[in-house]
Parts: sequence; structure tokens; C-alpha cells
Amino acid sequence: MNTSDLDGDTLDGILKRLRRIEGQVRGLQKMVEQGRPCEEVLTQMTATRRAMESTSTLILQEFLTLCATDIARGNTQKPVQIAAMLRKFAS
Repeated sequence: MNTSDLDGDTLDGILKRLRRIEGQVRGLQKMVEQGRPCEEVLTQMTATRRAMESTSTLILQEFLTLCATDIARGNTQKPVQIAAMLRKFAS
């Protein structure tokens, strides 16, 4: 599966999340440059990490949904692809 296989609304949502994450990372850079307290920086880093995890979960969910459709159509290679994707996601 490629991201080009996702429907337009899902792709737009993922891109919106990634842009927000990009803004968070830029904000982190500014915080460090400004000498902000470590606790504030770490709090923002935690929020950024959670946003990445949430976006990863959404992409995985879409991948699994598309794979389930392919399996229903008789594509026997999809279970192997699912297992490989889950190994990557879990590590």
C-alpha cells in the first residue's frame, strides 16, 4: 500500500497532523534556543511524540483496512505484508 492509495479525506487529515507536528518541532527548536526550562521542553517533546504515535496509528489503521479488503478479494500476500508492517510498527 502507498499513501496514494488513501482516500482524499484521510490523506488530508494525515498531512494536517504532520504539519502540526512540524510546527511543534519548530517550537521545540525555539524553546531550546531561548533557554527555556528543561521541564517545558520535555513536556512539549512528549506532546510531539504522542502526535507522531497517533499519526502512525492512523496510517496503520488505514493500511490494515485496505489489506482486509484485498484479502477479501483473494490476495494471499496481504497477511505477510500485515505481519511485516506490525513488526515495524511495534519496534
